[in-house]
Amino acid sequence: MMISYVKVSSIENDANTLKNILKEGKVVNKGVKVKSKLVIPFYKLTGDMYVVTDYSEKIKLIYNERSLGIFLKGTSDLVQIGRGNIVEIHDFFFDE
Repeated sequence: MMISYVKVSSIENDANTLKNILKEGKVVNKGVKVKSKLVIPFYKLTGDMYVVTDYSEKIKLIYNERSLGIFLKGTSDLVQIGRGNIVEIHDFFFDE
């Protein structure tokens, strides 16, 4: 899901490239850094702008400046995860 999050948040679309960068990099507020260099910048959205993509038949991912939205199509429920929490989740799984 982290690969899909970075895909919807940036111009990078290659899943293999994202997988490799996420393994050695770190998700930060402005994008993904590898060794203190921002290698994948996130879109800079203003106001109430959103980017939406299908994650699966049951889920849509929604990106804005501050959060990741997970929309459950079957129930029309939306769960939002703040950017800081996304950073913490990535750190939990990949921090050395």
